Amino acid sequence: MGDQWSRSASAYDAINRNIERILRSIQSGTPPHVTEYDWLIQNLHRVAETDYQKRYKRYWRLNGAGLSQNYCQRYFQYLQFRLDGNVLDPGTLAYELYQIPINNNRRALQFSFCTKLCHMLDRRLPIYDSNMRTFYAFKTPGYGLTVRQRIAQFMCFYRFLIAEYNRVLDGGLLHVSIQAFGQRFRPHHLSDVKIIDSLIWAWRQVSD
Repeated sequence: MGDQWSRSASAYDAINRNIERILRSIQSGTPPHVTEYDWLIQNLHRVAETDYQKRYKRYWRLNGAGLSQNYCQRYFQYLQFRLDGNVLDPGTLAYELYQIPINNNRRALQFSFCTKLCHMLDRRLPIYDSNMRTFYAFKTPGYGLTVRQRIAQFMCFYRFLIAEYNRVLDGGLLHVSIQAFGQRFRPHHLSDVKIIDSLIWAWRQVSD
């Protein structure tokens, strides 16, 4: 499954060779990438508070997506009510949130934001966004498909990400970069999966 998206070792070698550029890019980011993530994890119990939600939306880039107040309210309710460890898969969550208009009665499939919510509840889970899509050459499901069909394609890629990150970790393909990241930032809560996500995200920024 997902062989069409797998990257050769050379793709990860490029990250290892450019790790200093990548780390400098992460270090200069706003808000601070590592310390803000650690704060969000440490204070997840405060998810119902306005300040927490503002910082969450800024970090995970929900701002600018044109999300309605009702959508955001329901989104954070899902996050709050799942703190007991009963994590939804992002496909189910995406379909449930799709029923809520984001603005002017327009509905939109927000799969990326759903993977971010699920990751906050289980940091071993990957995150889907445009940088992962580009790095692994995943084609966004067409709008001619039904919502369930589009979600099914997103979930196929998402399951690939889970398997691919395990392959990267088991094979030590980014060991040098993960170690350098840890030494530079001393993160408290970033899992190796989140570090891989951060490395690919930053590599996409500096390599464009």
